[in-house]
Amino acid sequence: MADPITVFVKAGDPASEQTLRYLDQRGLAYTRRDVLTDPSATAILFGRLGRVTVPVVQIGDRLLVGHDPVQLARFLPREDADEPGVAFGAAVRGVTAEIAAEKRLPSAYGVEVGSVKEGSPAAAAGIRAGDVIAAIGPYTINGGADQFRRAVALRRPGDSMALALWRDGEPVDVVVSFPAAPQPEEQPSPS
Repeated sequence: MADPITVFVKAGDPASEQTLRYLDQRGLAYTRRDVLTDPSATAILFGRLGRVTVPVVQIGDRLLVGHDPVQLARFLPREDADEPGVAFGAAVRGVTAEIAAEKRLPSAYGVEVGSVKEGSPAAAAGIRAGDVIAAIGPYTINGGADQFRRAVALRRPGDSMALALWRDGEPVDVVVSFPAAPQPEEQPSPS
């Protein structure tokens, strides 16, 4: 049996809302505790972290602080192990110091996009060969191509992924949407 999930949030907090939406989209059961209306929630956070911050997702004894989809996907129970994965549709490689200098990046981070498959989620989002993907949401890619591939592997059909690109010396934001798995067609019932 999976560990229970408790989410410490604050009403009206955008990061808290993102975390709740993330859990809801995956159909996970959780207990919601609002630090504004639940004094014991505040006490738990202060006791465990030495401060009160939101969102915090507690999975068993583990606390995940902040809205971090990569860590959530890593530690949350997986009901969909046989659900198909997604494909990004572009080759990537880690950015070296030479690539960073050529692309006018402030330092060597992110992944450079190679060929982009026509009709892929990457192509649909407007990603081009030569773009540098610098961040996934608010998280800078410091772990090269492996980190990026793991982040894509954690996505499921119907998910999306906000990316910060570097193109021709300028920042560009895109959202890659992974198509939902096709639903089986219903057979008409005989009349």
